[in-house]
Amino acid sequence: MRYGALMAALLLGACARPKEEPTVSRGALKGAPAEASSSGGSERPQPRGAATARTDKGTYSAPSVRFITDFRGSPPEPRMLVMLSAQSEDGGTWRFRMPVDAEFVKSKHATARIIPQTVLGPGLAVVDYQLAQGPEMALDEGTLELTVTGNQAKGEVRAKDGRVRATFEGPLTVECTVPPAWLRGSNAPIPTSPDDGTVRVPDDALATPQCRSMADAFR
Repeated sequence: MRYGALMAALLLGACARPKEEPTVSRGALKGAPAEASSSGGSERPQPRGAATARTDKGTYSAPSVRFITDFRGSPPEPRMLVMLSAQSEDGGTWRFRMPVDAEFVKSKHATARIIPQTVLGPGLAVVDYQLAQGPEMALDEGTLELTVTGNQAKGEVRAKDGRVRATFEGPLTVECTVPPAWLRGSNAPIPTSPDDGTVRVPDDALATPQCRSMADAFR
């Protein structure tokens, strides 16, 4: 299975910052697969909710850990991303983005190396946070481990020296986007699209067998 490059982002380092936590711009590290912003990979933190991240900087929460699948290409192939974008009571944020491959759907387990780079693929991840009223910071090196049991996700982030920097757990929700043509003939609404090859629409009703199979894997 082929996987394209994933969303590029700009990282702005500041030499006065500690090496392992360089400053990044607010628009950096958006969490969608490349050319798949419609898949819901927004940089904005979700409202507080049932998923919780406990870090050495504070406690953050969001409604869920998100598993995003975007079918694109010719023929369309799935590009998959797991992400959590959470916030604290005082407005701070904590986020990770981790592309995964088809094996993750079967094993429900993935380990990724944390990197401060602009291009991600399966086996790599980005973790960043922002304290209230402070600059965005990104972990420079480390590992992210994720396990899903049923529809519950759990994992941890470790620094390069093995120290646990964060743990997270909570419900996993499945989001899926497809070519508009896949929804024709179903009851799901689709927008008018001049080019089915580039536009993707959400299959919230899981009307397509491809999206339904993704959701069924995490019940």
